This record gives sequence, structure tokens and C-alpha cells, in this order.
Amino acid sequence: MSRAQMVPGSKDSGRAKIRRYFRGSTRLFLGKGLDVTWSEFQKQTRTYSIKQVQEFKKAGVSHVRIRVQDDISTELLALLDMQITDCLKNGIIPVIAYQAHEFKTNPTKENMDHVTEWWSQIAEHFKDASHLVAFDLMIESSDAINKLPDTLNEMYEQTVAAIRKTNPDRIIMISPRLRSDPNYLSELKIPSAHNGYLMAEWHFYASGPDKANEKKLWTTGTDAEKKLITDKIQTALAWQQQTGIPTWVGAWMPGNYNKGNTYSVEEQTVFAGFMTKALSDAGIPFAVNADTKYYNAEENTWISSMQPVFKTIFQ
Repeated sequence: MSRAQMVPGSKDSGRAKIRRYFRGSTRLFLGKGLDVTWSEFQKQTRTYSIKQVQEFKKAGVSHVRIRVQDDISTELLALLDMQITDCLKNGIIPVIAYQAHEFKTNPTKENMDHVTEWWSQIAEHFKDASHLVAFDLMIESSDAINKLPDTLNEMYEQTVAAIRKTNPDRIIMISPRLRSDPNYLSELKIPSAHNGYLMAEWHFYASGPDKANEKKLWTTGTDAEKKLITDKIQTALAWQQQTGIPTWVGAWMPGNYNKGNTYSVEEQTVFAGFMTKALSDAGIPFAVNADTKYYNAEENTWISSMQPVFKTIFQ
């Protein structure tokens, strides 16, 4: 039995919350969260501690999206058990998100089957865990799979059916192609075994805004720049209303940290403030990319220079 299965009462209470969510009474169920690298990179795996979970909860984080890239192993399952148990005991919702790199770069039937088998093992392991634990089938649709929407839908159909054998009412998340662009939500084919417990994930500004790229332009927050954001949100809301399937944003970033980090903390705070309000007003939960930008896990301390940005989002 996994540690995540041993949290007292967690499964029943989680089921009740999930049912209320899908009846529409708690649309911000996931709330505001963080993408976390606890199970993605060895450095973050070594420095993980329950104190991070406790600190995140105190700071207003409602959920974490735990990104995973490795194949299933005893060590990986033990690590996920620990992290998920820590989250559940401290009131944070854990979302397991799989990289599925081989399938994205080389979407063969063999690699598709590998994704399905990966999730089948995760589903078997966590079948008795709290219903608050959610499964995010692929971190982001990119690379070769961008040009193969039918293959992407086939993977979702096959993998959801496999998960449902052991987890009939677990929340499963699927996302559209082109790096989870909401403009391609309409191409998604809803898996036949969704059982009503399905969410669609979409991304925008996942690597931050840009001062030159017209598709994600942000300088001072002009009306045109704000409209780029609100248009995406309206596209997702329209699809959500049409299908009845709730959506959430699995990743957005207040600065272009990976591409020069050219936004000052003040500029990031302005951008973060508008994004947070726009998504919250629309009733769309979101995860911010990523924990390492705000928290130093080696020292178990917040990064003081980034507190204005973080507090703008979570307080």
C-alpha cells in the first residue's frame, strides 16, 4: 500500500469535493497553484522536504503540479508517495503530470503504448488514494505531436480507457496541441471513457511574456497587450461552456526567466497582477511556472527579491 493511500479519510472527503466541483458549485476548486520540480530533476529531488509543502500552504498555494519525466521505478513511486502524502496532510491538492518526451518527439504506436503503460502503473499504484490526486496525462503537447492531432487524440482515448479500469472517477486532464494552446481545444476528441471526471488543460505565457513577440507581447500592459490575454481566456471559456468540461491553466510565467530575464520585478508584478485577476475573474484555476523561481529548497527559504511577484499572485 502506498503512503498516499494511508492518509486517514482522504479518499472519501476527496470524492465529495470532486463531486461538488463537477456539479459546478466550486469552480475554483484547484485555485492557485505552482508547477513543482520535486520529481523532475535530481537536484530538486534531493532537496525536497515537507517544509516546502507547509510553507507553500501558508503562502496561499492550493495545488501543486508535480512534473515527472522518468520511467516507473520503485524509487519513483516511493518519492511520489512521500510528496503526495505530504501534500494531502497539509491541504494541498497534488496533480501528477507526465513529460512523455519520447511520444512527443517520436509519436509511434510503441511510444504511445509506453505512455499508456506508464499511466496504467501509476493508476494501479494510486487507485485507493484520495480523489484529490489528479492525473495530467502529458505536460505539454509539443515537438512532432504538434502536427498530429489525430494521434494525440488516439493516445488520450487509449490511455484514459486504461486508467478507468482502476480509477473510474479520478480527475484526468488532457491538453490540446501546439504547446497546449487554447485555440486548439476544439480539436480535442473527448475520450469515450471520461466518465464525467475530465478536465482540459491549456497554457499561455508558459515561458513568460515577450517584449517583441506579437503573440505574447507585454511591455507596459497596453489595452492591446491585455486583449491578447483576455482573448485566450474567452476562447477557453467558450469551449468550456460548449462542452461542459472545466478547463484550467497548467502553466504561466510572470517573467521570461529562461530567455534573458529582461523584465524587472516591478514589470513582472504588473503582469502577474493582470494575469491573476483575469483568470480569477473568469473562474479558471491556474499553476504558475515554477517553484524554483520563488523558493530556495536548499536553504528552505523564500527568495526575497521575488516576494513582490509571488504575493501579487497568491495573496
